[in-house]
Amino acid sequence: FQIEIYAQDVDNARQMARADGGTVFAGSRSEGKVWALTDADGDQRAETVRLIDKGLNMPSGIEFRGGSLYVGAVERILRYDHIEALLDHPPAPVVVTGVLPDKTHHGWKYLRFGPDGKLYIPVGVPCNICDEAGFGEIRRLNPDGNGMEVYASGVRNSVGLAFHPQNGQLWFTDNGRD
Repeated sequence: FQIEIYAQDVDNARQMARADGGTVFAGSRSEGKVWALTDADGDQRAETVRLIDKGLNMPSGIEFRGGSLYVGAVERILRYDHIEALLDHPPAPVVVTGVLPDKTHHGWKYLRFGPDGKLYIPVGVPCNICDEAGFGEIRRLNPDGNGMEVYASGVRNSVGLAFHPQNGQLWFTDNGRD
């Protein structure tokens, strides 16, 4: 087992997703940036680091599906269509949803598409120990932003989602009180 640096100068990388063409996208939490990392020669090191967007509110959540990059900022989910073909000139994002709570304490997102084709998003609680309506949930919605619903509640702060490869069951972390 060996760990090596894949890319330099990707400040505060949090969640990553690999696109169909091999581009690795990384979101940052404190930097407000989204990066694209490409390894053109296949040596397992990214030669090129591109800034896809900046000035976002904790865009740590990243997911890729159907040629589009989904970015979870605190209060909204953005989508960058056909992004791998437009790395040098990224398109303006489409707002998938802008109705998520805007509180930053445990507000950063982690995104994952489920086997049902829906996008799953945790909404962490805005304090250490509290019970506030609209928080402590895992929500899901269609890729176009429609059909948002609460899938699970009582989840204080999840920063990881995965689906069982055989039965599709959702597994997640739940970080308890500090």
